[in-house]
Order: sequence, then structure tokens, then C-alpha cells
Amino acid sequence: MDEPLLWVDTGAQPVRRILVVDDDPDINRLLRARLTARGYEVSTAASGEEALELLSETPADIVFLDISLPGISGLHTLEEVRRRGLDTAVIMTTAFGSEQIAVEALRQGANDYLRKPFESDEFRRVLERTVQRLELERQNRVLRQHLEAHHRRLKSELARAAEVQARLLPQTAPALSGFQLAAECIPARDVGGDFYDWQQPQPHLLSFWLCDVMGKGLDAALLMATVRAVMRAVVRHSPPAEAMRYVTHALIDDLVQSGRFVTLFLAQLDTRSGRLASIDAGHGLAFVRRADGTVETLDDRRGLPLGVLPDEQYDQRETVLAPGDALIVYSDGLVDARVDLDLTPHVLARHLHGATSALAMLDRLVTLLAPVQTPPDDMTLLVVYRKTDQG
Repeated sequence: MDEPLLWVDTGAQPVRRILVVDDDPDINRLLRARLTARGYEVSTAASGEEALELLSETPADIVFLDISLPGISGLHTLEEVRRRGLDTAVIMTTAFGSEQIAVEALRQGANDYLRKPFESDEFRRVLERTVQRLELERQNRVLRQHLEAHHRRLKSELARAAEVQARLLPQTAPALSGFQLAAECIPARDVGGDFYDWQQPQPHLLSFWLCDVMGKGLDAALLMATVRAVMRAVVRHSPPAEAMRYVTHALIDDLVQSGRFVTLFLAQLDTRSGRLASIDAGHGLAFVRRADGTVETLDDRRGLPLGVLPDEQYDQRETVLAPGDALIVYSDGLVDARVDLDLTPHVLARHLHGATSALAMLDRLVTLLAPVQTPPDDMTLLVVYRKTDQG
């Protein structure tokens, strides 16, 4: 008894219809009887012309095609079947001594061949092999179609998510007396885990922060949205040291459960005095470029990233931004993208030479990425510049 064929229901069309093409009526009757006994719908043709006409009306899943036919030969009939792009497997039938022609038929697109007279076991093996291959090809085709459709949906959803994420970033910089503010976030994928934000609780106060969620992609973006919501809720009038206590308490459970951590630079600027109070939670990528080109790093009191220890204490650091000074905060995506430049704060400061606005400085930093086609990580930049005049 023939073993049942393995069929995985993917929605692909199973093999049902078979066309036998041979000018010998006895062979047509023999193959019809054998195939009908196996449950297939069988039709027959005595020539290539008749076979092609039948295929135009009712496509077959498998064609048993004799190489030697009157009129259009079996090879030319095979050529026409392939030219039409029919989803049909073709088994060439040939007499002993014609194996070389059968090999040529395989080169031209036949799936298998069967020698006459048809030995029962060989007939069964060739038929089962052809059916299995054809059904597997159809299953794979349907699966590819499903995967492509899923990929298109995913790309569309990611594009919408990227649009939402971009809109969550501040769209305009606040008007600051004597200061300029510029920032940009460039995700490595459609969405990312970096972000920046700010609030202006009073006309002379600006609270701002840059966060980098460990990892990239959709999972980092989901956690980023949580961190952003917490930051916006708790960073109001509070100075950084006080705000960090609220942030740590609010986020620790989510960070521990997700197994992620977040680096954070949080600062508050008093535009009347230029006083800058800041906290560095494992970020370490912030510096002040003074008007004379010298560099002051701000990581000497750096604490651990959020999510590492629930009771981590963060020390607030203070400095003053004088006219011509600029605060530069960035994520490690910038450094990782251009390891060839060894972008230390001093190197970055040299790239900013001659830039006299926050936007110009931001453009200089973004330009460093120009040779990089695919950034290895999300990149976020934030620049606060104190103007040399109060206009």
C-alpha cells in the first residue's frame, strides 16, 4: 500500500488533476487507470497540440508527457508549458534507449522522467516524488506570500510607530533669553531607544534631559515611551537631585522586570545666571566647550545607569555657562558610528571651532555621520549655547 503523502495545510492547492499525453491509446488507458485508482482526476491527450488546448481550458497539476509525439514534439510541448508559466509539474515518458533525450528534457524544465514500459515500483516512486516536490513548492510559495504580507504590515506599522515617536520629541525649541537650544535624534532603525526632551517651568528655567535605553529597535522604543512619560510627570520645578529621586522610584520596577537599564543626563539651566545643575546617571557623554575652546567634562560625579541598583544615590554637579560657552550632550551612537575618529570631548570640541550658534554646532556633529550608511546605534545630540550678546 502506498504511504500517505505529508500535506501541511497552508492554503496551497493540493495535487488533484493529472493530464496524460501519449499517442498510444493503450498507455493513456493504463496511466489513467493507475492514477484514477490513486484518487486523481485524469484527462488524456494524443498530441502536444491537444494537450496545450486542454491546459488552456483546465490547468493540470501534473502532466505525463511523451517525448515522441506526432506534430509538436514532447520537448516543444514542454517548452510551451514553461513559457506560459503554468504551475504544473511535467514528467517526461520515454522508451528504453532514449534516456539522453530525457536528460535534455530535465535541463529544459521537466521535473522527472519515467521509462516505458512502466515498472510498478518506479512509477510509484516517480509519481510520489513529483507530487511531494510540487506540493512542497506550493506550500513554500504560499508561506513566502504570507511572510511578505506580514513583512509589509510590519513595515507599515513600524513606519507609523516611527512617525509617532518622532512627534513625541519636542517640535520646537523654547525661546530662552540669551541662550539657544538645538537637538536631534537619529534612530538606527525605524524606531529607537534614544530620546531628548525639555520643560520650561518658568521663563528663566529650563529642565532638559537626554536618555539612552539599552538596546535598539521596537523593544527599546516601548521602554523609551515609559521613561519619557515618567520624566515628563516628575521633572517639573524640581532641581535634578530631587527629580532623580522621583524618577528612580517610579522606574525601578519596570526596569528590573525588563532587564534593561537607561543612561540619563538630566540638567536644569537658569538663564538669568547661566547656572547649570546636572546629574549624570551612567551617561558620561556631556561636556562644556568654553568660548576659548577649552573643554570641561561633566562626568566626574557620574552615577550608575537607572535600573542597576534601586537605591543608587546621584550627586548633583553645578557649573556656569558664560557667553560663548556651549553644553554638548550626545549618546554613544555618535561615538560608535565613527570609531575611526576617536570622538573624545576634545576631538568633538575641535570640530565645533568657528560655529557660533546651537544649530550650527548641531549641524557640525550630524555631519560627522555623513559617511555612515547604517548607524550601528541610535544617535541623539543636544546643544545649549549661550550667546555672546543678549539680543
